Amino acid sequence: MKRFAVCLSMLLPLVAWSAEPVSAEDGLQMIQTQQQELKSDIDAGRTDGLTKRQVNAIRKAQVEVFAVTEGKTRLDQLTVEEQVRLENALERINAEVQNTRSAHDSKNVCWRERVSGTKVNVTRCGTEAEMREAREGARDYLERPKVCAINCG
Repeated sequence: MKRFAVCLSMLLPLVAWSAEPVSAEDGLQMIQTQQQELKSDIDAGRTDGLTKRQVNAIRKAQVEVFAVTEGKTRLDQLTVEEQVRLENALERINAEVQNTRSAHDSKNVCWRERVSGTKVNVTRCGTEAEMREAREGARDYLERPKVCAINCG
């Protein structure tokens, strides 16, 4: 199974800047076709060394891909939230198909977070490792003592 999921973040610049432009419709069609082929391979038992856990993770991510793209014919019909969900699902599929820890840590993910002191939500994108670092940093900050006890220097 040497098929890899099309990464939306890689596809969108291609749609916008390619010498031979890929239309938003073709891009979504490529994703849907590729995921259908991958699903057919898995259903037929052609998993080429993937574990049952990996196959289940791929199936779960594909449910998300198909749910987000259902009824859509073009990439530009997706909302920002749907684009984030699609990107994350495709990255999860990629990481399982590539089957390496570094692929999991270097996969691109996007998440929504609220800007402190406002009601504004922003979309941040980065690698899985960067997201984990940001969350751990926020957790460390919240767990730090707020009152200076002795020798606060």
